[in-house]
Amino acid sequence: MHTLLHIYGPIAIHSYGLMIAIGLLLFMFLLRKDPRYKAMHLEPHFSVIVMIGIIAAIIGGRLLFFFTHPEQLKTLFSFFAFYEGGFSILGSVIGVLVTLPAYLAYVKIPVIPFLDLVSIYGPLLQSVSRIGCFLAGCCFGVPTTAPWGVIYTDPHSIAPLYVCVHPTQLYSSILLMLIFAFQYFVGRKLFQKKGMLVCSYLFLIAFERFILDFWRGDRILDALHLSVNQYVALGIMGAASIGFVLSKLSRQS
Repeated sequence: MHTLLHIYGPIAIHSYGLMIAIGLLLFMFLLRKDPRYKAMHLEPHFSVIVMIGIIAAIIGGRLLFFFTHPEQLKTLFSFFAFYEGGFSILGSVIGVLVTLPAYLAYVKIPVIPFLDLVSIYGPLLQSVSRIGCFLAGCCFGVPTTAPWGVIYTDPHSIAPLYVCVHPTQLYSSILLMLIFAFQYFVGRKLFQKKGMLVCSYLFLIAFERFILDFWRGDRILDALHLSVNQYVALGIMGAASIGFVLSKLSRQS
């Protein structure tokens, strides 16, 4: 974990948290610039929506991470030390999907159109956040002899030290950026019916995680050589596929 500025005690600015903050700011900026933002009258509720989304993403991401890496949960405080790294993106997405619609319905914001809007810029937030994973050394890859492999030497890094590993975090960042480009330039023009954009987003990020996990060095495998995250990804892909078809067949636009 690379510390950019130590403030006091455990309080510091880490590269991991900084990249997540940059990704979040980009996400919020572009979301506000989208015409759908004004059409849905999101401004009066936006700060609360963002706060609920952040809390839900942190809790969901941490829960799935510690479920797949129980050895990392050494104390109760470890769960809240999110600045040290250790998140599951799929867990964060599930946390937001489970939590946020209740508030949206309460303030009478159309849930599916809002999720469609968020799904355009969500991959960008995730892509930038993955760079934070790379700097922290979490989500590291399996050992490799490839010339683009990376070697971690910082004793605070989560990755194994002095071992050349696949930079799976950067692979993920690139793929998520491509997903963002697809959603922004193709998806939002091609998928006009409610729910199609969010289903496209969910399928693509789940597929990205399922494939990348084969190169992850921090996963625990079962008898089928699959990880918990891969099973979660398969479940999301299946649900997204069904949702996409139902949205396409729907008469509502």
